[in-house]
Amino acid sequence: MPESPSTSHLEEVELLDLADGIPSQTLRARAEVHLDACATCREALADFLRIRAAPAPDVHAARTEVVLTEAPGARLSASGMPLLAQGTLLGRYVLLERLGSGGMGVVHAAYDPSLDRRIGLKLLRALPSAGGSQGMTERLLREAQAAARTRHPHVVTVHDVGTFGQVVFIAMELVDGGNLREHLRAQARPWRDVVRLYLQAGRGLAAAHAAGVVHRDFKPDNVLVDKEGRARVTDFGLARVESGAGVSESAGAPALLGTGDVTPRPQAVVAGTPGIITPGRLGTASAGTPGHIAPRVLGTAVAGTPGYIAPEVLAGAPADARSDQYAFCVSLYEGLHGQKPPSLEQGGPTNRAAVPRAVHALIIRGLSPEPGARHPSMTALLDALERAAFPVLSKKVAVAGVGAGLLAVAATVFAVMSTPPCAADPLRLVGVWDADRKAALLKAFQATGAPGAVAAHEAAARALDAYAAAWHDSRRQACEATRGRGNQSEAVMDLRMGCLERRRRELGALTDVLLTADRDGVASAPETAQALSPLSRCADVEALSQPVPPPDRPEVAARVKAAYARLDEARARLSADRWQEAVDRAGPVVTEAEALGYKPLLGEALLVEGEARAFLRDEAATTTLRRAMLASLAGRDDLHATEAVVHQLYIDGEVAQRPEQAKLHAEEARALLERSGGNPDLEAQLLVYQASSLVQQGRPGDALPLLQQVLSLQERLYGRDSPRLARGLLLMASALRQAGRGEEALVHNRRTQTLLEAAYGPDHPKVAMVLNNRGSTLVELRRYTEARDSFQESLHRYERMYGPGQPVRYATGLRANLGAVAFTLGHYDESERLQREALAMYQKHFPPGSAYRVRTGNNLTLVLINQGRMQEALKLIEQMEAEREAATADGRRDPVFAQPPLNATEVHLRMGHPDLAVASAKRAVALLREMGAEADLSYALRNLAGALSRAGQLSEGWRVAQEALSVHHKLAGADVPPLPELGQTLGELALERGDAEGACRWLGAALTQWEATEAPPLELAVIRYSLARALRQAHREPERARALVTAARDAVLPTAEPRLLKVSELDAFLREH
Repeated sequence: MPESPSTSHLEEVELLDLADGIPSQTLRARAEVHLDACATCREALADFLRIRAAPAPDVHAARTEVVLTEAPGARLSASGMPLLAQGTLLGRYVLLERLGSGGMGVVHAAYDPSLDRRIGLKLLRALPSAGGSQGMTERLLREAQAAARTRHPHVVTVHDVGTFGQVVFIAMELVDGGNLREHLRAQARPWRDVVRLYLQAGRGLAAAHAAGVVHRDFKPDNVLVDKEGRARVTDFGLARVESGAGVSESAGAPALLGTGDVTPRPQAVVAGTPGIITPGRLGTASAGTPGHIAPRVLGTAVAGTPGYIAPEVLAGAPADARSDQYAFCVSLYEGLHGQKPPSLEQGGPTNRAAVPRAVHALIIRGLSPEPGARHPSMTALLDALERAAFPVLSKKVAVAGVGAGLLAVAATVFAVMSTPPCAADPLRLVGVWDADRKAALLKAFQATGAPGAVAAHEAAARALDAYAAAWHDSRRQACEATRGRGNQSEAVMDLRMGCLERRRRELGALTDVLLTADRDGVASAPETAQALSPLSRCADVEALSQPVPPPDRPEVAARVKAAYARLDEARARLSADRWQEAVDRAGPVVTEAEALGYKPLLGEALLVEGEARAFLRDEAATTTLRRAMLASLAGRDDLHATEAVVHQLYIDGEVAQRPEQAKLHAEEARALLERSGGNPDLEAQLLVYQASSLVQQGRPGDALPLLQQVLSLQERLYGRDSPRLARGLLLMASALRQAGRGEEALVHNRRTQTLLEAAYGPDHPKVAMVLNNRGSTLVELRRYTEARDSFQESLHRYERMYGPGQPVRYATGLRANLGAVAFTLGHYDESERLQREALAMYQKHFPPGSAYRVRTGNNLTLVLINQGRMQEALKLIEQMEAEREAATADGRRDPVFAQPPLNATEVHLRMGHPDLAVASAKRAVALLREMGAEADLSYALRNLAGALSRAGQLSEGWRVAQEALSVHHKLAGADVPPLPELGQTLGELALERGDAEGACRWLGAALTQWEATEAPPLELAVIRYSLARALRQAHREPERARALVTAARDAVLPTAEPRLLKVSELDAFLREH
């Protein structure tokens, strides 16, 4: 059982660890509970925090540490307390404008730098009494602490209480609005609206009673109504003081609810009076006199305001919950009728308004002179009042069936019932994401003329609706942890609420961006709506508590807050892929953060700018992200430091193809995640970028286990049907394709397409991307016609969304892919045209050494080789080698850079130079080994084995071919047969080595694979002729051998200039057999 805070305080070393922001998780959890209950430790921790946060002395600073003594000639308030200047530092609080002053103290607006919020600060001074000022101070403090026990949505929150010498301070919620009296006077309101407001205030009063707190001075002046129409009770228990004193408050001052300037006016009591008592006779107020409120009085045993004090209290009995109920009923009567109820001598209360008799009867019972005749409790009164005020609702709730009637009842319930603790308030997202914004977004999307605008709107709106609902839920959870379950401190709730407020701003900024979307923006809108910052981060208390708190000077804190608001706008543009706009908006925030010297802001601003530059493929992205990491680490913001490192991994792993640097960044990010306790969203992102880097390096064996982790984690985070799984699924398909497991890859492609079309509709860029990836897998499976159809459908969808040739990267890549398919089908002229168009576009839009340029140049080289244009092919190979050298000098590596020497191998073989072919193939193998690119290594080893065979090095060729087979089985599995090209090479080597039976097995299996696909006719001709020779050498199936050669000859004859087989050689075979 935990020890009482009063008997077991936190150790000094523990308080120092808390102040330094380095507590253990155990200490953090214990302190969070302990500090809520122990004022001594809170004060000690505040002292340490002030010491730690104290800036270097500044003779120009506007703040001064307050000394609450009466210096000769000092200006004093009516209470005799020095009038403190704006900017004065009182403990951790910075005084702002003075809202009022009175006989016992003053009320200031103040700034709390620890929680970055404005508060109301009451300063109450004990006046001399028989018990001495020390006894009065202790009593005031006990009363304030009692008030702080009440936590309820309809009670003004007391954040902190304590003393400065003989002065008691109360740090309270600063509510923007007016008191209930002013609210009802501002305009005539239906009686039900009046009852609804009093029901809310009554719930707050009942909550106080449940906490053992009696108000003693309930009246409409002590009920505050904020600008959203929520009533909250204030000033609990502060009138029960032994001796009286005069009071002076500024009329109409917002006190604990406003921020306007106030001119103090003596002898006028205002809303939200801070427990200040006016001496003198019991005054009476004429009904409806503007600006006049009866003063609060205090005698030896009487506390309260005339007209609201219960008879038994006036007679000397102590105030209790029943006397609060009496004051409540006086206030409600006054709110309904415009005057206090007349005394019995004057005829008693009458019902002059259109108020139901049942409601009037409940009020009259609450006004009974005898306490025992009143309602059993405030809760009983409120329940009965709710039933009486809304009888139709009560009856409907009792008998409601299904259908529209039940829905109407539900709507009425929420409209008229008092707000339950921590209930979602739909008004908080008005103008951010609501019905009007949703309608405006549809109109804006349709105005662009983009195809699929309605479907894009539906998908985006679905995502934004879900985010808004989750935001409300997150806010409710943060509130309930403090106000409901009580297992979380106010400070922690404020951290979470501050985070959610930023997410609200980001949501609003994103909808602003979407409202200005062009056709491209409409197409990507469903995905953009999914890119908002995760709300889960607002529940990570440890991460929220970790960064260095904002500067405590009000003017600096205001600049920090404004800078964060501008940064949220930049982040929204980053989410919407408007990268240059994100850079333009984040840049000034970086400048402001540097001027302020606030590292967490600087780190996050640099992160947004760096991410945007990375997607723009701006060379400055790496430097910017590194600065973001360093600034975040300096600001103890591990979350954004990790994000910066993860995006450096993206740049080096995917964009710049620098795998060694990418590996280092992955290790750094892993260490930061471990230090901060982990973050599932960042963990998934890290794994995706790691796997993507490995896939680009041609290392599917290393990528596949990571991708299994990615999918398992993302399914747990987002669900099996979430479109957020698409990236991992596409990478899984690519890795499986590289590993020779094409059919499995197609399964993942189909699942990805289904998820995306269900979420975004068919006209979405991601769907087009899936079709492109599917085409690449079909090419590997030698299903060329299907591949061509898939590529064409992908291109058609892109151009329907973006226009002809757009977006450049994808449209150009698809043309290059169509050219590759045309090549395999023997359509060399078409292939050359498409490849040259693609290469020209890549050379225009991408720098030298780009993998896109090299890949397309390699494909064009193969076209030239198969057209017999060897010199042109060699010249193009030289150009691609120069591109490779430019990339290598910059640290970029990609398996595609090994293709130029492999193309040179083929040229040398066709030109009759096998030794040169062997040298070129060895260079390609060495490059791939250095990169660890296993998928491409098997292909290169097969080419080297073929060159060695042509060079007469049969044993070495066989060894190399076996190594290629081992690499294949390592990636694809021992039971997966090799690709037909490798099987063909193994069979031809076996034939040359005199192993006719082995040759028949390898070549027969390879031919079966080829014939199940759309293999190029010449490729089929070559393997048929090789198998026929093996059958002849093995003295097997002569008729089959002759049929194979005949089929090969038929394939060769239509070609004008065959390069792989000569008709004369085939004719000779047929003559001999």
